[in-house]
Amino acid sequence: MHITELRIRHFRNFMKAKFCFRPGVNTLIGENGSGKTNVMQALRLLLDETLERNAVYLRESDFCRELGPWRAQWIVVSADFSELDSSEGCQLLRHKTGHMNGTQTGTYTFFFRPKVAIRKKLYELSAAGHGDQLREYLSSITISEYEPVVTGRARGNFLDDQVYKTWAGDLVAGLFPNPDDDDQEILGVKMSPIYEEVACTFVRALRDVIAELRGYRGNPLLTLLRGMESNIKITDSQRIAKRVKELNDDISTLKEITKLSNGIESALQKAVGHTYGPGVSIASALPDSMEKLLQKLSVLVGDSATSDYRGELHEQSLGGANLIYLALKMLEYEAKLSSDRVAHFFLIEEPEAHIHTHIQKTLFSNLPSQKTQVIVSTHSTHISSASKIASVNVLAKKEDHAEVYQPSQGLTQETVNRLERYLDAVRSTLLFAKGVLLVEGDAELIMIPAMLRAVFGVSPDELGFSVVSMNSAFFEHVAVIFDDDRIQRHCAIVTDLDKSLVALPERSENDDNDQRHARAAEAVGKSRQQKLQTLATGNQWIQSFFANHTFEVDFMEAGNSHQVFRTLESIYQRPTDIAKSKTKLEADNLQVAGEECLRLANKLGKGWFALLLSEKLTSQTCIPEYILRAIAFACQPSVSDDALKRIGEFRIANQRPDSALAICFPEWPDLAQLESGDFLARFQQAAPDDDLTYFYQYLQGYRRR
Repeated sequence: MHITELRIRHFRNFMKAKFCFRPGVNTLIGENGSGKTNVMQALRLLLDETLERNAVYLRESDFCRELGPWRAQWIVVSADFSELDSSEGCQLLRHKTGHMNGTQTGTYTFFFRPKVAIRKKLYELSAAGHGDQLREYLSSITISEYEPVVTGRARGNFLDDQVYKTWAGDLVAGLFPNPDDDDQEILGVKMSPIYEEVACTFVRALRDVIAELRGYRGNPLLTLLRGMESNIKITDSQRIAKRVKELNDDISTLKEITKLSNGIESALQKAVGHTYGPGVSIASALPDSMEKLLQKLSVLVGDSATSDYRGELHEQSLGGANLIYLALKMLEYEAKLSSDRVAHFFLIEEPEAHIHTHIQKTLFSNLPSQKTQVIVSTHSTHISSASKIASVNVLAKKEDHAEVYQPSQGLTQETVNRLERYLDAVRSTLLFAKGVLLVEGDAELIMIPAMLRAVFGVSPDELGFSVVSMNSAFFEHVAVIFDDDRIQRHCAIVTDLDKSLVALPERSENDDNDQRHARAAEAVGKSRQQKLQTLATGNQWIQSFFANHTFEVDFMEAGNSHQVFRTLESIYQRPTDIAKSKTKLEADNLQVAGEECLRLANKLGKGWFALLLSEKLTSQTCIPEYILRAIAFACQPSVSDDALKRIGEFRIANQRPDSALAICFPEWPDLAQLESGDFLARFQQAAPDDDLTYFYQYLQGYRRR
């Protein structure tokens, strides 16, 4: 038995969220603050018997902030089960949650809602049309007037607003249903929690493992030791208890201990007299019962399995301590696995903390998947790259809520398999980014961030997008995950048309070798353009941006020949070679200048040439238009006017004194006092041909769509 779907409404940062799970290992991927911990807590509300008893009594802060007024609203968490077969172990759970339609499926739902008396009063006031009294009564509801309820077999989809309103009422319209008319088929039949039918092991985020292992509650070592005393032979227990008693006696009768005991008692008698002075003695109190002795055991750890040294856990690195903790939780899980529970759930929250990247992937690959459903939350690209994309849920943080995407939804198995081959630890960053720039190779991967830092004073991360190299031109195999049905984030594809720099004869049979090569590259570029335009048709999340020729040529054409000149001294030692190359690069004919730039790139390798070039960039560099448009498309939702103002201030402060921009803004420090919108309007008016002006206009154009 396993969970196929988890639905959450109004809980913490989820207004309406649906998670899809598969048997085996599942992954929750998301940035910090996207709600991964909240998903784990929702699952624990349904499954975890170790959760504190009062945890089901939620607080005002557990209602989603985007909801607005929380009074009279409901929090709902619901899980669909699959494979509730007729085996003996499943019978009870099937009886409680199973749908009576022969599908071997069931639904288990947690509600946190106003108590029946409150709901009844809301209904009466709304039915009588007492709007003012209803509003006054709503404002008086407290969280103590809420109750947790669990049901089985609920059939209503509460993520649908109309269905939800039939349960909880319409707060805006002031209409509330009569709780006496609750439809049990939709809401489900009340039942007791299923904690005894399922086993759930939860591994919290590994932030302070040593403190947790020193504590009593939640210490996995104590969990494993608990009850072990009953398995120890009576003769062994008696022998150890006798030795502990003798040790206590030996310590207590030491003359130094006796002397200290008498001294304390004497001091008390001098202070308050014999009548009121209490009797005092010092004695060793090591526990002599096996249960208490076992609780005093500690884990001792060495640097390696072959080391003879074993020390306290606090001597270990944070990563080493985390591995010990994970091992103990694995043992705790295995102990539960031997029980007669109908299903086993292993919830692991961010296991990557302080753990080496190779260990992360090994750990993830070795997680148990037989007879167990595992749900792991992470923001590790190494773990996400090892995840099956069909078992991934991506969490995206919005203003006051989070959205959930399933990147494989609606894709064929062949497409999914191809995706999984492409998403290594580097490319899997696209699952986390707010926006994505897919580029063809190393040159763009190196130069685009470098241009942003030099020209705008920011990094891609600061603008809210990631640059991901495909190391090929097969963009459609990865870009397909950006879609209304999958990941709703903007993906800009940056590639080349490879338009020929040399003039081509009308008839291909007249081509020489260079022309033949150029014509073939141009044909591939046109074919690539057609494929990508077809991919983006009707898809608001994808757009392609093309260099007319190649990145190096279009970088030159944008007016950046001076930056290329500056690399020559790092490439050549002889002045004659430098002068010869510079002459070609200065040519007005793009064919001559472009071919020379490409020759330099091919001579060094495009990646190494891009590294040299990135070191020569300045605030005077011009970002090619197609790249500037692509960046604007990728980061349009996440760039604020305040961020654009900071870019403008950087542009002004880093210009040469004789530049047009510096002349336009001689009093630029005073501009810092302007509101962002006024600053940008002033900037555009004074510098209509600046890269920031173009960038802002591109952003505005995308946002108006």
